[in-house]
Amino acid sequence: MLRATNRFIVIFLSILSLTGCALFTTHYDAIRHENFTKLQAFHVKFINDYTEGGPKQWSKSEIDKVCDSGDLKYREALVYAKSKDNKDGTGERAVSILKEQFEDDCKFLIKRGKSFGKAWAGEHLEQIKKNYGYAIAGELSRVGKPE
Repeated sequence: MLRATNRFIVIFLSILSLTGCALFTTHYDAIRHENFTKLQAFHVKFINDYTEGGPKQWSKSEIDKVCDSGDLKYREALVYAKSKDNKDGTGERAVSILKEQFEDDCKFLIKRGKSFGKAWAGEHLEQIKKNYGYAIAGELSRVGKPE
C-alpha cells in the first residue's frame, strides 16, 4: 500500500512539473488577439486621418465622434479581457494601457486645436505599433497558441 501511494505521488508530481505552467496561466484567446489587432488598426487610422495632409480636416465634433467610438471599442475589449483573465490580469492590463494611450491621443488632438504634425505622428506611430506589438506578442506567448 505504501509503495502504491509513493508511486502515485511520484507520478502525480512528475505530471504536475511538466504541465504546471499550463495550469496557472491564461490560455491563448483568438478573440483577445483579434481585439488587439483591430484596436491597433483603429488607433493607427485615427493618427493617420488627423495628421497634417491626412484625409480628415480638424473638426472638434468629428474628433469627439471618433474618440467616443474608440472609447466603446476599448471598453468592449477591456470587459472581454477581464472575463477571460485567470487571476493574472495581464490581458486586462494590456488593454488598459492601450486604451489610456488612445485617450491621451484624443485629448492631445483636441487640446492642440489642429491636426497632428507629420514629424510627431511619424514618431508616435512607431511607439503605438511597438505597444500593440507587445500586447500581441504577449497573447501569442500564452499556452495553446496556434502554430
